[in-house]
Amino acid sequence: MTDTDETVVGITACSKSKIGGPDEDIGEVEAQNLYDSWLFDGRVEALKANSDEWCIFSGKYGFLEPDDPVEWYNQRLDDLPIEEQRELAEDVAENVAAKGANKVLILMGRTYADRLMEALDDSIEVWDPLEGVQLFDQRGELDKLAMSGDKSGQTTLDV
Repeated sequence: MTDTDETVVGITACSKSKIGGPDEDIGEVEAQNLYDSWLFDGRVEALKANSDEWCIFSGKYGFLEPDDPVEWYNQRLDDLPIEEQRELAEDVAENVAAKGANKVLILMGRTYADRLMEALDDSIEVWDPLEGVQLFDQRGELDKLAMSGDKSGQTTLDV
């Protein structure tokens, strides 16, 4: 739980598993509905329970609000040149800072987390509870995080 003077923004990475596919035109869908995996869903539940607001770090778009319309894509951050990775991370960091966040809860893989932490302002505290937790142990940890939080009035970022 956070102090009342804290603004916690939760950030998760996109997911390789998505609805649709390269040969299936699904048009635009809300970003939060594009990703289709237990890991993404678990991260979102944990973010909602422990953050004031949450967003997505996309390997294609950078910063995404949950309700941003996006089309299907297949692009991972670590497939990009390092400079493009940094630009996408900067996009996320700038949007989070613009909301006055003084703490971020990050639930994502190491490539995304490392790039984001490089881009975040030093004044923003980073909470990374899954650091060092193996992938298949994350489900239980995410369940614990989701059950331990109690955020009411959950909102998405409005930038």
